Amino acid sequence: MPVHRERVDPVRDEEHLGLVHRRWLLPDDVQRPVSLQQAGRLWRGLLELAVLDAGQEALVRRLRPGGAAEELEMPAAASSGALLGGSGAANLVTQVTWTDDEERRDPYALEGEPDPPGYRDYTLYAIDAAAWLLLPIVPLARLCAACGRRAALELPRFGDGAILDLSLVCSCGAAFDLGRDKAELKGGAVFLLEELACRAALSIELPRAPQSEELPDAQLAQLLREAFGGTDELADDAVAPAE
Repeated sequence: MPVHRERVDPVRDEEHLGLVHRRWLLPDDVQRPVSLQQAGRLWRGLLELAVLDAGQEALVRRLRPGGAAEELEMPAAASSGALLGGSGAANLVTQVTWTDDEERRDPYALEGEPDPPGYRDYTLYAIDAAAWLLLPIVPLARLCAACGRRAALELPRFGDGAILDLSLVCSCGAAFDLGRDKAELKGGAVFLLEELACRAALSIELPRAPQSEELPDAQLAQLLREAFGGTDELADDAVAPAE
């Protein structure tokens, strides 16, 4: 049975001025595969629902083990197909929209009004490298279940998350054990690694936290279930905007 992920709200000590809110929607079981085809259908569905703007461009980024990052801007209508070229790599595709565009659909709208008004930064992540996972909320340290040691984690960033390389080992020689190893977040909160890791995720950045704790848009929620199966939602508040 998958471990249920509780909402993650790490304590942050930055000044809140200029900081934003980010929601992460991800499969509720880190072991559940999500193919590039499934990710592509999800992104295409966001275009068809007018959550994204098919008339504008999207940015595709790709990182392969041992390789340099690739980045390509393209028409959003073609970006879902571009994910299919990311076999063996970490992939993301992203687009920013604005709620004052009357043709755009806001997944967090309440009674037909955007909540909050402003922009939405949508990013879909799909990790197809066998030894990699995505950590949406980047931990400071690993607590090894085998030896009990706390070891600082310096993970390569990818988008607004980080890549966890499962081929790395603790100083005691133990490989990562997602169900037993723990991750320490900024502020001291501790979670099992399997509660934070995923192979695919959709992040939505907003100017501030919406009133709804869960996604109120039923059609988008169904689209996510078709791509991810059961889902969890992580919240990261008072974070720096995506670059």
